[in-house]
Amino acid sequence: MRLKEVLIDWIYEPVLSFIAPTVCLSCGKPLIGTEKIVCNECYGKIPSLSDEYLENLKAEIANPYFDDLIVRFEFSPTFQQLIHLLKYEHFSSIAKLFAQSLAEFIPLNFDLVTAVPLSKARLNERGYNQSALIAKHLSEITRIPFNDFILKRVRNTPSQTKLSRSERQLNVKDAFAVINDVEGKRILLIDDVVTTGSTLNECARVLKEAKAQHVTVAALATPVDLLQNDQLEKFSLLTLQS
Repeated sequence: MRLKEVLIDWIYEPVLSFIAPTVCLSCGKPLIGTEKIVCNECYGKIPSLSDEYLENLKAEIANPYFDDLIVRFEFSPTFQQLIHLLKYEHFSSIAKLFAQSLAEFIPLNFDLVTAVPLSKARLNERGYNQSALIAKHLSEITRIPFNDFILKRVRNTPSQTKLSRSERQLNVKDAFAVINDVEGKRILLIDDVVTTGSTLNECARVLKEAKAQHVTVAALATPVDLLQNDQLEKFSLLTLQS
C-alpha cells in the first residue's frame, strides 16, 4: 500500500470524521447511527440508472471490447457532492458506501477485480485512486480478489473536456498496457463515472488482447441525456468542478 494511502486511512480520514459535519450534506438533518456525510434517506434517493438508458449507452459505444457494462446510478446532484468529497477531500469512507451499492449488481463469477489506473502525476497529486478504493472495498464485500497491478497508464492523455465522442476514442487509444498475466481470467474493471465509455472500452481492449477470457466493466454513475456529442463538454466541465 502506498504511504499516502496509509496516512489517509489511519490519520487523515479519522481526523476528517471527527470534524465532519454531523448533519446530512443534502438535507441538513442530523446524521444518526453509522450514517456519514449523507443520511440513508438522501442516499437512497440517488436515482438508479434505468435498464433502457444502459442499453442505449452500450449501443453508443462503437466496437465494444467488454462483455458487459454495469452502471449503478444516474449522475445526480447528491452523487456529484459525494464523488467530489471522495476524489478531492479525502473522505475515503464514501468509497465503501459506493462499493456496497455496486456490490448488489455484481455477479460473483470473476477471477479478479481491478480499477482504471490514474496517471502517475494525478496519483501523486491525489495520493490515491478513488476507483481503486472502491474496487478494494468491493473485493472485501464480494470476496473477488483485488489486484491493482493489472493495468498501467503508459501515456498521459490531454483533457477530454472539449472532445467529441470519436475524438475521445482516439485520445485514449494506446494509453493503457497490461502489466500482469490475465490469460483465461474473468475480470471485473471498476471506474467511478462513465460518460462515452471510451476509457473503459480501451482498457477492455488491451485486456482482451492479453487474452483475458471475459471483461465486465462497472461504473458508479453516468450522466443521463448525454448521448449527443453537444452535451459532452457541458458534463466534462461539471465533473471538473466536482
